[in-house]
Amino acid sequence: MNTSNHPTRRKALASGLTILSSSLVASNPLHAAKQPGEVRVLFLVGDVWHNGVRQESHWRRILGVTGWRLMFAQSSQFVTPEVLDQTDLFIFTRYAGGDSLGWSPEGIIEKRPPSSPWMTDEQQDSIYTNVTKRGMGIIPVHCTMWNPDRKKLMELMGMKEPKMHGPLMNTTFYDLNQNHPITRGLETFETEDEIFGAVMDDVDYVPLMRAKQSGWSPSGNIDPPLDRPAAWAREVGNGRVVVLNCLASHVCYWELPVKEIMWRSAHWAMKKDIPVSGLVDGRFKDRD
Repeated sequence: MNTSNHPTRRKALASGLTILSSSLVASNPLHAAKQPGEVRVLFLVGDVWHNGVRQESHWRRILGVTGWRLMFAQSSQFVTPEVLDQTDLFIFTRYAGGDSLGWSPEGIIEKRPPSSPWMTDEQQDSIYTNVTKRGMGIIPVHCTMWNPDRKKLMELMGMKEPKMHGPLMNTTFYDLNQNHPITRGLETFETEDEIFGAVMDDVDYVPLMRAKQSGWSPSGNIDPPLDRPAAWAREVGNGRVVVLNCLASHVCYWELPVKEIMWRSAHWAMKKDIPVSGLVDGRFKDRD
């Protein structure tokens, strides 16, 4: 029987995946117009060095009760100007160089597609404009500091350049700013983490806390405790920036002061009142 006019199973599957992929892009909720009162929080997290599953699960657990729409980009290619134009808060943990894994709409793959770059000139310009002009909030976390060639991003964070961190080790977070709503009432705490160095620019910023570590130095010698800024806040144009130079280790996410800082930073960056979080202390106790 002549079957030349009938698609093969492989062709039919490929065609179906193409339609599915187009449908997923077309149905992306971030491409739809926002509803009155709707708050959209966009995340770009996770890479080969930093556990994206952990980061996403904790952010969801902490902010899930707000009623905000929490949306996670599965690839940097989806962080487009059109998406950023509809975003109220952008939280990202991503160093320069691109995604660790390429993205595919197929459920099972043999060969991984090429990864997408981070960040492009277009992405940087859009982030900068949305913060300074439209008032979008951003929270650059940990390794986001390692984008030294992205001068507009460095400007938003108030930095001239970053300095590489050392190994994961016990870290003391201290000098928590009692005059700022993000850290007011929080006390010195210890956990495992790694902290980048930051050469700050001559701009206005508010220190939120510092971190010190003993037992290592950039020279490889045992020096006095290394002391670095761990978090700071800025108002840039119409927008707000909270830099969290921490959250590298899975251990630190369970600390109540860290959870509180994440909760408060998200509200402050969007110029919202900061309600009581209801977060619970304890390593394995948290919201359902």
